[in-house]
Amino acid sequence: MSHTDHHPIPQSEDAADRGTAPEQVSVSLIGSQQNQQSVDNGYSYNDPEYGGGAENPYRETTESDINIRHIPLGQLVPKPFKTFEQVMIASYVSVIFFFITGLLAVRYARRGKRHQSKGLMGMAQKDLKYAVWCIYASVALGILVFLIIIPVASV
Repeated sequence: MSHTDHHPIPQSEDAADRGTAPEQVSVSLIGSQQNQQSVDNGYSYNDPEYGGGAENPYRETTESDINIRHIPLGQLVPKPFKTFEQVMIASYVSVIFFFITGLLAVRYARRGKRHQSKGLMGMAQKDLKYAVWCIYASVALGILVFLIIIPVASV
């Protein structure tokens, strides 16, 4: 705050009668000036407890209680796989078959693990399902390219 931002504090007769010190009044004016400044900057803080926050679209699948245990990743993995590590290994192998869908499989598998650690079980399950779909697509496209298109094109 520069020297030009300081405004003189008007002395009212009520403040003099009550014995209020000018420093106490200036603290309240500074506090109100900072609140006004934060609104002018366009930044605002909305606390969800006070009703100003956005609605959580994943409220049903979000665990917010610290006493609730997290569901193990093995229970969130789609059927052919038994553990999360199998999904990760398959997603890394799928990069060899077809690069684009393999990278998507790795991305979704990592995102699923991150969502599970945050307690977003529905999003974790959805991401792991997408990862498995990308693994299947990568293997199918890899077989198509390596076994059908390349040998036919070279003839």
